[in-house]
Amino acid sequence: MHFKSKGRLAALASTALLLLGGAATSAQAAAPGPVLYSIDFSNPKESDDNNLPEPYGRIWLQAPWGQQTALWEHPDVDINTPTLPRYPDAGLWEMRFVDHPVTEVCAFVGEDDTGINDDDVLAAGCAPVDGPGSYTVSTDEGSVTVTLYDV
Repeated sequence: MHFKSKGRLAALASTALLLLGGAATSAQAAAPGPVLYSIDFSNPKESDDNNLPEPYGRIWLQAPWGQQTALWEHPDVDINTPTLPRYPDAGLWEMRFVDHPVTEVCAFVGEDDTGINDDDVLAAGCAPVDGPGSYTVSTDEGSVTVTLYDV
């Protein structure tokens, strides 16, 4: 390719740097598409008959601009909140289609202790996502770990 002026060469170089910079920025967020995941709930303070958590709340993947895709949701139904140490409870992983880039996994999860004491808070916040791996959101009362197998 022959350039007739330094201006065109400078414009080409500038465009190339802009495109490379954009590629680096978009690589920081997982691209839209199917997500394979599992969730582990941990409550070390659990002290009922089976020592397993009864979680309720919401876990989701979040885009840089706040758009969310729910991975798990369950209401607090007091004594009827089911025991669930892992989701899915059968099988290796669950799949969701995410139609936005993913930069965070967020969880606000309580743990039902109806009739025993106050409910525990297992997770409250977000963890940055940079590809497949395990991401933990925790409090001093417990934690939620979301493992992303494919993002």
